[in-house]
Amino acid sequence: MPTGSESGRLGLFRIGRGTPAAEVEEARAIQESLLPRILPQLPRFEIAGAWRPSKEVSGDYFDVFTLGEERLALCVADVSGKGLAAATLMKDLHDAVRKFAPDAGSPSELCTEVNQALCRPGQQTRYATMFYGMIEGDGRLRFESAGHCLPLLVRADGSVWFPASFSGVIGIFSHWLYQNQEVQLHSGDCLLLITDGVLQAENRKHEEFGYRRLIAAVESHRGLTAQALAEQILSAVIKFSGGKLRDEASMIVVRMR
Repeated sequence: MPTGSESGRLGLFRIGRGTPAAEVEEARAIQESLLPRILPQLPRFEIAGAWRPSKEVSGDYFDVFTLGEERLALCVADVSGKGLAAATLMKDLHDAVRKFAPDAGSPSELCTEVNQALCRPGQQTRYATMFYGMIEGDGRLRFESAGHCLPLLVRADGSVWFPASFSGVIGIFSHWLYQNQEVQLHSGDCLLLITDGVLQAENRKHEEFGYRRLIAAVESHRGLTAQALAEQILSAVIKFSGGKLRDEASMIVVRMR
């Protein structure tokens, strides 16, 4: 069995129609090389990541890494396109985040630098949505969401919050500016950072999984560890969609003890 941080890496890519097998294999290799195998932890926290593929190689990406003593970076992103083009853009995004994060004083600064690095004249169809956060050992989370779907925060008392930010996506306009948001996590809180593959998974009636079912899944299993909760949520998504995901589904689960 994979460890907590390796869960979600299970699954096989399927070769889509009209997609050369060699290209699929190359895209697969790039994506798997970027998915983290071991996630760093903070005292008083449980942090787990999970991922499930869809029929095609898409552009989901997530990462957790240290930014110094008792501070971690949390990043979840979804790049445009499919196949090798998506995997290549995902690698560019990963490399840019890792390059600028150590010296970035805030999430907005990081997003600004990554956006400028990925903006290329004549390639405005290449873009990524991204949530980037910096979490401290005391539960303080500073973040920015560059066009990404809203995170879900379920408080210890059962109340639900959607830490919101509505800045532009990464890679379209180099002059776009980003802002810092902040939320305080407390003991018993559970934070989910997701990609839209979780929310947009469809059943046979073409109903989407959505936030309502996501909240219900968290409430049903909130006593589990972060890793077990991530696995239960993805299992619920896969069951809901009949095992046929339209897009990759990725998430980071953060629980504060």
